Amino acid sequence: MSVCKYPVVQSLLCLSLLAGLSACKPAEAPPMPPVTVSLLTAVVAPVPQEVDVTAQIEGTREVEIRARVTGIILKQSYQEGERVKAGDLLFKIDPATYEIALSLAKAQLAQEQARFEQAEAEANRQAALLAQKAASAKEAADSLALAQAAKAARDVAAAKVRSAELDLSYCDVTSPIEGYAGRQQHSEGSLVSPGVDGLLTTVVQRDQVWVRFGISEQEFKRLFAGESAQAFAAKVEIIMPDNSIYPVEGKVNFVSAQVDARLGTIQMRAEFPNDKNAFLPGQYTRVRLLGQSITGAVTVPASCLMQSPKGRFVYVINAENKAQINPVEVGEILGPKAILSSGLKAGDRVVIDNLQKVRPGAVVVPRGETAPAK
Repeated sequence: MSVCKYPVVQSLLCLSLLAGLSACKPAEAPPMPPVTVSLLTAVVAPVPQEVDVTAQIEGTREVEIRARVTGIILKQSYQEGERVKAGDLLFKIDPATYEIALSLAKAQLAQEQARFEQAEAEANRQAALLAQKAASAKEAADSLALAQAAKAARDVAAAKVRSAELDLSYCDVTSPIEGYAGRQQHSEGSLVSPGVDGLLTTVVQRDQVWVRFGISEQEFKRLFAGESAQAFAAKVEIIMPDNSIYPVEGKVNFVSAQVDARLGTIQMRAEFPNDKNAFLPGQYTRVRLLGQSITGAVTVPASCLMQSPKGRFVYVINAENKAQINPVEVGEILGPKAILSSGLKAGDRVVIDNLQKVRPGAVVVPRGETAPAK
């Protein structure tokens, strides 16, 4: 007789089977705790666009001191690197040859002056005789021509005297400006002459310095909308080696009217005061050029930007602390920060870390707050 014929036994068997099946079902995983994130409250404000570029320092005036006559350097009258005034003697070139040339020129002038006076007197005498009809017109004309030729020869001799005086003056090599004298290129006893090898030293003014740099055509359009007038009004800052900013802003005093074909940049120059000699001509530095502002901009860490097929976005959280995708437009990325031109409004709370764990619609816990109770 089968036990299954009894209803009570059948029920017990079914319950045992169900209990066994329940024991084989895996346990459900516990829900993941909300992600803890840091937030940034969006602040809308105009942000000037900027670019950092490498630049080179120049003196506002850099004068090459060159030999203008041939001769031996007898004396150097300055210390290299010291400040000199306009008119200070820097070098003395042997003047003997030029003193002799000046003496010869003066003697020739005296000779030509005597000849002119004699010819002039004869011309006057012939003119008087012609008036008395005691001399012919030809004799008077000839004497006048001789007098005029003698006068021209005297003038030539006088010009030679001035030339010789000028050459002699060039033996004293003086500074044409006030500034700092550079390294001497020829020592005492060297033979120098005008031309390629005539450079003796340089004098540089550095109380004011020029900072020369170039930016790409794209950067020029972004910062100044391609307008030179805006470029002349731009703020320029020097970034010091310790990343501090030089306390005085520069003023743009040159903007090239064309793109440099060799470098592919638009060359610019700014002027800075240099009273404490913080900069030296020839030195390389970095400058920050500030252009037109992005209106209605929000600055966020560049690391919080996410990418999707539809473009860039950030996560913001609503009043219920749920994460939401918020598309944004990026105006500029400057190192660790990004300037957003649109997409956020003042007061939006932007998620700035743990972004890989955040999911749209998921509840997050702002750092410093307690997770909501279950």
